[in-house]
Amino acid sequence: MGRKPVDKERLDDPELKASWIKNLAPIYLRNGLTRFTMDDIASKLGISKATLYKYYASREEILDDVVQKRIEEIESLENDLTDDKIAFTKRYFDIIKQASIMLAEMSNQFLADTRQLYPELWEKMRNFQDRALFVAEEFYKKGIEAGIMNNINPRLLALTDKMFIRSVADERFLDEYNISLQEAFDGFFEMKSHGLFK
Repeated sequence: MGRKPVDKERLDDPELKASWIKNLAPIYLRNGLTRFTMDDIASKLGISKATLYKYYASREEILDDVVQKRIEEIESLENDLTDDKIAFTKRYFDIIKQASIMLAEMSNQFLADTRQLYPELWEKMRNFQDRALFVAEEFYKKGIEAGIMNNINPRLLALTDKMFIRSVADERFLDEYNISLQEAFDGFFEMKSHGLFK
């Protein structure tokens, strides 16, 4: 068992913490949470555990920042998705694809660990995923109403995106079919676009 952090006021350097979270996010998202102690995290950042504890009281606080960073990244794409100045097909290929890749990078292990260990963060992610599904459905509705896309049930279109994202988030799926995450997304969105656009 590691030492319990002393309950004290933490230092706050947003730029420093943001750089740490940028380095930690891919590791957490791919590998989950249970593998990493505060010692491991400090080692990955190249700092002492004492320094880490000056800024974070627990792994949960670090995880909260990782989850918040990913949500903010996807939310920034959401603004582009609703920007009618960007051509509809460009929004589909560039923005939906990028947001989907960001969601897929959250591995099954990461999601399972979050659900089990940090139920409040799990609820935050579930609410965000539900909102992402709603935004995708609204995007498809607008494309159908504008006559740009074929008249296919927009909820079904959004759900197929969600099912695909869940499949490729499992590394075993990618290994079994010997394809990279990028190749899977390129193929999926190219194939789907042929049936979507008039």
